[in-house]
Amino acid sequence: MPKFAAVATDFTSPITTADTAIMLQPDAAGEAGECIEAIMTGSGITAAADTQHTAQLMYSDGTTAGTGTAQTAQQLDQGSAVSEMTVTIEHSAEPTAISAVAGVIFGFNQRGGMRWGVTRGEGAKFDNAETNEDLIWTVVSSAAGKVDGLLQWWEHQ
Repeated sequence: MPKFAAVATDFTSPITTADTAIMLQPDAAGEAGECIEAIMTGSGITAAADTQHTAQLMYSDGTTAGTGTAQTAQQLDQGSAVSEMTVTIEHSAEPTAISAVAGVIFGFNQRGGMRWGVTRGEGAKFDNAETNEDLIWTVVSSAAGKVDGLLQWWEHQ
């Protein structure tokens, strides 16, 4: 099972509703993964130190993926196969049918950040065979801010 990472850097966080910083989509039958690490920090570049952010790891049903920038997942074992997931970052139009409850949620200050990390088997699983198949890493802020986000996951190839 290969391990991968995706990252969004200096992403402008929204004020009223959460925007997707990173989205993982298992598009074909049999594609599945398990996210074991989610990090979000203030990028510290362009926003005031007292900007408050809320990061949420959520699911979407994949009906409408929204609009983001395509990213090739980083292989954490250079000898592994390439990622099966479609990775998009820094969405300008949101995916539809996002779950109402976050599996992971935390708040942090612009100059700080938080990390959620678990061992394999305890992570957030996502699978093309499920109704809520896509995994999304969102952020909303008290004022327009800038964040960096990272997801790491294992794939069941």
